[in-house]
Amino acid sequence: MQGLTSLEKLYLYFVYEPNMSCIWKGLPLSNLTILVVRNCKRLRYVFTDIMIASIVQLKVLKISTCKDLEQIIAKNNDDEKNQILSGSDLQSLCFPNLCRLEIRRCNKLKSLFLVAMNSGLPKLQILKVSESSQLVGVFGQDDHASPVNVEKKMVLPYLQKLSLKELPSIVCFSLGCHDFLFPRLEKLEVYECPKLTTKFAIGTNGSMSAQSEVLLI
Repeated sequence: MQGLTSLEKLYLYFVYEPNMSCIWKGLPLSNLTILVVRNCKRLRYVFTDIMIASIVQLKVLKISTCKDLEQIIAKNNDDEKNQILSGSDLQSLCFPNLCRLEIRRCNKLKSLFLVAMNSGLPKLQILKVSESSQLVGVFGQDDHASPVNVEKKMVLPYLQKLSLKELPSIVCFSLGCHDFLFPRLEKLEVYECPKLTTKFAIGTNGSMSAQSEVLLI
């Protein structure tokens, strides 16, 4: 197992383990730049908080056809097993080098990250989400956050491509923020998202924005 710590690319296909809740626990992969997860049926979470702290070099994350996946990040706590991280926890955790994120056919996901995670994606350039039937927002609202304290505007400064396809339950881009700004967005694709209320618009300065109502779901 010690040799795995030097891995730069990891591809997990068709992994079936009845008790597999997350990919691994406690193994630091500080050199990992690419992670692709496909057809891992029992997987409920991809990362724990401890894992996030060790994979700061991750640049590409692709997850597809993981039917039991509930959240990308979960809390790793022996006393409170498999709890989802709160917004306050996420403020100190991030993917500082993540450039590409693709999610496809993960039908138990309701959001990718909490809205507090936005500041942890400073280099994200490509975001593609498709064929995930229960997804209601790309960013979700922390259950413990007060609507009064919700940020009015957030920015994905380097996002160039945003694709939302075949998401029958998505209501808005973010469940916890009025307005997302994409100053460098070049390509926007929205297809078969019948419940989406978010309005995408180009401002006077040429920047794209996603304007949503604050929803608590």
